[in-house]
Parts: sequence; structure tokens; C-alpha cells
Amino acid sequence: MPGQTAFDLAVISDPLWQMTYGERFALEGLLTQVQPALAIEMGTAGGGSLRRIGAHSREVHAFDIVPEVAELAEEIKNATFHIGDSATMLPQVLAEFAAADRHVDFALVDGDHSYEGVRRDTLAIVDSDACRRTVMVFHDTANDEVRAGLESLDLPSHPKVALCMWDFVPGYLVVKDHPSYGHAAWNGLGLVVLDDTERAARPVVMDDRYSVAEVYQRVRRVYDDDSSDRELHVAPAPDAPPVPADAKSAARTAAAAGAGVILGAVAALLTRRKR
Repeated sequence: MPGQTAFDLAVISDPLWQMTYGERFALEGLLTQVQPALAIEMGTAGGGSLRRIGAHSREVHAFDIVPEVAELAEEIKNATFHIGDSATMLPQVLAEFAAADRHVDFALVDGDHSYEGVRRDTLAIVDSDACRRTVMVFHDTANDEVRAGLESLDLPSHPKVALCMWDFVPGYLVVKDHPSYGHAAWNGLGLVVLDDTERAARPVVMDDRYSVAEVYQRVRRVYDDDSSDRELHVAPAPDAPPVPADAKSAARTAAAAGAGVILGAVAALLTRRKR
């Protein structure tokens, strides 16, 4: 609209959203491509992500343990709220979807952030007959406990998993002197694509880079070392030759290819789902 700036966009202006701007735009981009007929969200809080899921979906089911979340029903008309423990409610609702031959197109997992909780919610979705070709997004994949729970599942070995990227959007490490969350790792989006049709020998994974969670754990140890209380930097070896131009070009090509793999996997999933 004339006179509108980027800060007027709903994806930026919503003050009740606990995702970073990069995470918001990544989620928005996926939703515009998937256009879910049926979506689910684990963990709603102020409703920032639910508002965007609702805007792009025909129907969305939100799961949260806080009763006040249900008040968002007045604002998000196509949302159904399930208030209570996801350990029992999520499998029950998914079983109802499966019995009715309904398919979940999109799922956001941002509820229980404990090791066992994130494992439980993830397996409930991945193993459900209602989730056969589903785009799954996970929030706070940089967090130590969440990441440990997710990685313990070894999802790339699951027969339905066609793509698994825990650092789809990297999270961040809070500065050491923060009064409440010093050196805590938070945020980050993970992306998993389920596809129960025949897949390649192995799913798409980005195994040519370090895990962001592991890097943050190492950085934290450096800053926590009293003898190393200094700015962290990595310097080249004294006689290290410059990086050849063709190597830089190869790195850019690899990065572009990685982005193409992600878009290709999601596009292929959408094509099969619409048949």
C-alpha cells in the first residue's frame, strides 16, 4: 500500500512474537509456499506465529497448556485451541485426523522445551498417519536441551524424513554479562520435510558445516575461561596463502546449491501433495 514501510508489515510489527525478524520471514516464506489446508502449532504464547499460520492456512489447531491462549479465538477465527498437556492431547487429535483421512500439511513445534518434551511432541507428529507429507518447523533449535532432544531422535534415519536441517535459521548466544540469560543459547529454526513416498537412499541434510549448537557450546567455554577473557577471533596462520578466487567461487556455488536443494525438496513435496 502507498506510504507503507517494511515496519508496517505484520511479520515485523507484531509485538507479541518471540521470533527474530529472520525467523519470522523464513516462516512467512514457507507458509506462502505451503498454503496449508490443515496446520498445527505446538506452543502459542502471545500468538505471533499463530496469527501468520492462520493467515495462510484454511484451518489451524493450536496446542498450549495456558488457558488464556484460547482468548485468541476471537481474533484468529480459523483456529481451534486445545488447552492441556500435549503428551495426551496431541496424539489424540492426530489420531482423530488420521481416522478421518485428514492430512497435516504444516506443523510448528515450539511447545515443551525440555529434552523429553520435545522428543515426545516430535515423535507424535512424525509417526502419525496424519502426517505423511508434512513441512515441520522447530523453534529454539539452538537451545542446548531442545537441540539435544531433537538430535537424539536421529530423524535422518526415519523412513518418512526427506529433509532435516536443524540450523535452517541459526539461533544466537546471549552475551555473558546478561543479567538473566547470560550465555544461554536461544532461538533458531529447524526444518524437517516428511514424505512417505519413495525417497533417495538418504535424506537431504547439510553435513558440510558445523552444528551451530556445537559452535556456541565451544564459544561459551572460551568466554567462561578466566584466562581467555578477551574478544574471540580466529586469525589465519602467519604464512597462510590467500584464499584462491576459484575457491571462493566454489563456496558461493555450494551455498547456492544448498538453497536450491531446500527449495527443490519443498517444491517436490507440494507437487505430490496437490496431485
